[in-house]
Amino acid sequence: MLHTGVGARGLSWHSLKVNGAFGWRVVLVSVVLFSLFSVTIQPSRAAIDSSVDTDVLYLRTDPSTDAGVIAEMTYGQYVAVIDGPTEDGWYFLDYEGSQGWAYGAYLNVGGSSGWEAASDASVGGSGSTVWVATDALNIRAEPTRKSWVLGTVGQGESLSIAGERDNGFYPVWYGDNIGWVAGKYLSWEPVSGGQERWIDVDRSSSTIRLMVGNESVGYWWAAMGFDDSDNGFYSTAIGTYHVYEKNAALTWTDWARGYIEYWVAFDPDRFNGFHSWTMDENGNVIEGGDGATGGCVAMDPGLAAALYEFATYGMRVEIHW
Repeated sequence: MLHTGVGARGLSWHSLKVNGAFGWRVVLVSVVLFSLFSVTIQPSRAAIDSSVDTDVLYLRTDPSTDAGVIAEMTYGQYVAVIDGPTEDGWYFLDYEGSQGWAYGAYLNVGGSSGWEAASDASVGGSGSTVWVATDALNIRAEPTRKSWVLGTVGQGESLSIAGERDNGFYPVWYGDNIGWVAGKYLSWEPVSGGQERWIDVDRSSSTIRLMVGNESVGYWWAAMGFDDSDNGFYSTAIGTYHVYEKNAALTWTDWARGYIEYWVAFDPDRFNGFHSWTMDENGNVIEGGDGATGGCVAMDPGLAAALYEFATYGMRVEIHW
């Protein structure tokens, strides 16, 4: 909520004379002026009870998909509409104290869509190509918003339909698996890709950044290979890679002699990828499980889950000093 009013706490009604008049009149005038000032600086809201109506929606610096990202908003979160829509459907919002622009087709404004989006037409069956028409779209295990998220695809990415629509969701190929996406956020014509989503790995500081264009939307420390060389087999080797495999389940690995989860593979030559700390069969981190690796990038399980949801097949991974 945006609070910009000026409070009158501490004012009291005294009967002291001021220039022949009682002081309470002066105080009353002051309170009235304060009240008027408070009203005038409140943002003029175009609607009430507005919220995000897509999996992920970016708050941007300007009304354009090429503009910088201020914040990442998720489904159901409240926003205050300050102004809009523009002629092409953008609203100026306040989100948790930050102000910027978001596209109205992915907002619920006063109980209905903030802008008329492209219709969810038939795609002609299995094999048809569709494009993501929202900032980020979750691919789910089942055709329901409550289902487990397999991964996320960004605006402009293409998907191949794998069957018939069910409950407003379409089955799509995601790697070698089939997942489900909400049809209302798909386009049957190519969509501008907006800003690239990718992962930055900085070996000099042992940190990971989840990137949208040049903006970091997530940042944390991670354990990396004990081999300090640029390209040794047990190093987190310098270079450009792409995500080629994902597995969220708690899984045994001979390399760590333990279990890991949220596996996101990027280096097929060294079998390196992102994953959680090393665990026992019950999912508890073992002693030393958060130490240096044989080349993988390991992290707290909660952060590994966040990276897993952010990463998509084919996503670029940059590793550097």
